[in-house]
Order: sequence, then C-alpha cells, then structure tokens
Amino acid sequence: MIPQTKSTLINRTKSLPVREPTDEEFDIFSKLVLTELGLKWTGDKKYLLYARLQRRLQSLKLTTFRDYHDYLQNQNNSVELQHLFNAVTTTKTGFYREKQHFDFLRQEIFPEMKKAMIHKRKKLRFWSAGCSCGEEAFNLAIEAYDFLGTQLTSDGGLRILASDVNTSVLESAEKGEYSFENVSTVPEELRDRYFESSPSLQKGNYLIKSNIRKLIQFRHFNLMASEYPIATKFQLIFCRNVLYYLSSERREQLLNRLVSHLDEQGWLVLGITESGYRLNGMQKLSYCIYQKNNGNNTGRNRNNC
Repeated sequence: MIPQTKSTLINRTKSLPVREPTDEEFDIFSKLVLTELGLKWTGDKKYLLYARLQRRLQSLKLTTFRDYHDYLQNQNNSVELQHLFNAVTTTKTGFYREKQHFDFLRQEIFPEMKKAMIHKRKKLRFWSAGCSCGEEAFNLAIEAYDFLGTQLTSDGGLRILASDVNTSVLESAEKGEYSFENVSTVPEELRDRYFESSPSLQKGNYLIKSNIRKLIQFRHFNLMASEYPIATKFQLIFCRNVLYYLSSERREQLLNRLVSHLDEQGWLVLGITESGYRLNGMQKLSYCIYQKNNGNNTGRNRNNC
C-alpha cells in the first residue's frame, strides 16, 4: 500500500479544469441572458462568460458549460440563477459620473421641484434604476438634500428607490461605505458634510451619514420582469448606461415602462451615450434628459443628445 502524503491528498481534492465554452454552449447562454436580462451578447462575450463563471463551475464540480446550463434548468436552482446574474451584469458606476446631469438637476430640475413642494405640498419620489453599488442613488440624495434642505426632505418629503438585479452590489450599496478612491470625485465641501470616517470602518473608508442613508430604499428586482413591484409614480428616474447592453426590442420595452412610472411632468435621465431615442409623450431637453410633455413645456430643447 502506498502511503498518502500531503501532496497526494491535495492533488485528489484539486478542482478539475473547466473547458472553455464551445460556440454551441455560448449560444445557449446568449439566449438565456437575452431572455432573463435582456442582454445582447456578441461573440466577443465568450471570454467574459468563461472568465466570470469558471470558478463557479469549479465550486459545483462541473467541467463544461453544457453541464452548468443543465444544472441551471433545475426548478429549484433560482439561487444559482442569481449567481449567474451577479456574474454577468456590468456594475461600473461612480459618484458624479456624467456630472452634466447633476449640474442640470441643480440649475433646472430642483428649482421646479422646490416650488412644487412649497406651493403644492408635493412629496418627491426618485428612482435609481440599475443602481449598482449605490453611488448614483446616494449622489441623488446628497444633491437633493443639499439643495432642498432638511425641512423639505424630512418626514417623507423625499424618498429614493434604488434597484438592481445584482444582489451582490445591492449588499454593498446598503452599507453605504466607500473607499477614498470612490469618493475622490465628490466635492470636498460635500464630502465633509455628508460623509464620515470612523475607527470601525476599514482604514481610509468613508460612510454616508445616516440622514442621507435613510432617504434610500434598496430593492432587488429585474427590470426585465413582467411586472414591477412598484405602486408609486416618480418625479425623477435615473436609468443611465443600462440601455447600452440591451437588445433593441428590450430597450423599447424598458423605456416605455419607465415612462409609464413617471408622474406628470416627471424627468427621465439616460446615459449620455444613450442617444437618439424618441419617446411618446416625452420632450428631450439636455444631456439625454427627457420630461413628460403636458403641453406647457415647449421651446425648451437645448444641447440635445
């Protein structure tokens, strides 16, 4: 009998190598992510599929992407499907990304909202659709709170929904904790006002202050779902750099649904590269910002996308 050494034990438990997806396997997953997430994949995404899911397959002791697809088809594998969603969705974001939008908020949108809140006692509801790690939602909260003040935003005056299909980034967002590199794009006066450091945080990290965090509700749901778990109308929806990844059919569907969730005269903000859309009942303003057209906001087009 050959004695078992430490090295032979390690070799026995070592994961089997995962084969790169074949063209047929990639096609299967392309159809899956199109159906479930609306994502339009081209052939260059084959490497992404392998790179982001290789370790997951190894942990499941699977060696081919055909085996993994079969595993996903099990009716009890909704948890594993979420692992797939988390792996293949893009989560790039940041504070003051596309700063033109935040300048426009302060110069054009927030003044109108403030008048409505004062004269009509209107409460504000915003939605960050595809919020990723939360920077956009917190950015909206900071800008609105700073412009409108405590009195108008407290006691339910302002509430922000932040949603994403990726549960991993939502978990991170709910903490409201960011590295110095993450917050470096925040103006220093706003950083001092709305972020705090603490010995309990990871060294060099900042925490969004509680008066800002409490304005936001983070929720998990898929923008491609047949129904949204939303009962309210929003005065402002940010859905930036999401359409870029979708098929043309899903883009149109999503845009129409977002518009349907806007309040009268509500604003829809898309990513600056997401240009050229014509939306029924909406007027394009500036930097890919649209406003629901009630017939009274004509003549405001400027710097169109």
